[in-house]
Amino acid sequence: MKNTHLSDDILQAFLLKEIENDSISTHIAECAGCRAKFKNYQHLIGNIKKVNNEIFSFDVTSVVMEKIVQYENKKNAKNNFVFWGILIFLIVFISSFSLPFVSKFLTFFYSIPLFTNIFFIGAGLVVFLFLLTDIKRQYSLKEKQLFENNLQPKF
Repeated sequence: MKNTHLSDDILQAFLLKEIENDSISTHIAECAGCRAKFKNYQHLIGNIKKVNNEIFSFDVTSVVMEKIVQYENKKNAKNNFVFWGILIFLIVFISSFSLPFVSKFLTFFYSIPLFTNIFFIGAGLVVFLFLLTDIKRQYSLKEKQLFENNLQPKF
């Protein structure tokens, strides 16, 4: 009789008939330790086969994914609220410090026609809003890419 015992992987593979080798069956017959392990594995696998698989009346994956999407939407709504809140705070904060300079700035606009003033202000606001929405779009796109990359299985 040899000193070495069969590994758990070999015993399981032999039990599941993934390996067919006469030397393994001979070793199991001769070695009490390996025979006891083999019988335990037979008992375990026999009991596992008796367990009935649960059958759900719904698709678990779709329910979980729906919950994930709801959570992400809620998180995005909160992030949007925080983003716009901080932006408004910054605008008010910067505006409050620029009040002493407003009169000097407005003297420039008094010297040019009203239509030109409206055009400059309108164009400035359009460019400002365009840049803000583009920043927000890029941020959302990057967040979506990060979220999708984290959901991908890693092999």
